[in-house]
Amino acid sequence: MTTLWNEIERLAAEHPIAQSLGLVALVLTCLSYQARTTRAIALRQTVAAFFWTVHMLLLGAWSGCLLNFAGLVRSGVYSQRGERAWASRPFWPWLFGVLCVSAAVWSGLAQGEGPRLLFPTAAQCIACYALWTVRVRFARFLLVAVSLCWLAYDVLSGSIPGTVCEVFSQISLYIAIVRDFRRSGSDRHSAKAT
Repeated sequence: MTTLWNEIERLAAEHPIAQSLGLVALVLTCLSYQARTTRAIALRQTVAAFFWTVHMLLLGAWSGCLLNFAGLVRSGVYSQRGERAWASRPFWPWLFGVLCVSAAVWSGLAQGEGPRLLFPTAAQCIACYALWTVRVRFARFLLVAVSLCWLAYDVLSGSIPGTVCEVFSQISLYIAIVRDFRRSGSDRHSAKAT
């Protein structure tokens, strides 16, 4: 436990501004999963993605930075879905998936980030669909996988807030999933009683 704490102190001392901005992103991300619609989740994650992008940039985690930026743009577009005709076109998940893979390839070739870039790439590609679907329950299950991929990347990149965020995100997602199942179970029970 002492070794873990020493590592946390070292990372915080090496990158105090990056870790501080990551704390802001952490709070915003955890709050986003409690939204009632995928549009609201996407809107809240737009703001969080800005802070994650800067956080990863300051840590020198290039694929995390680029993929968070792609997520920021994606969330901004998705938050307008249903409000604006251009944002409701079905090609958006595919376009952002290609953008994420392209960013990962560039990051791998130009920055030599290595195999760890597979984690955020998978996360962002899954998120392209998870945040597009109108099936909130299914989206939350996909977001569990997204969060697990980011958790692995955050640990490998030295992101304290990212690691904590993904642990809290997992808890938040599980709470939302359980709450949703309880609500739908009580709705079925009420329908049978009438």
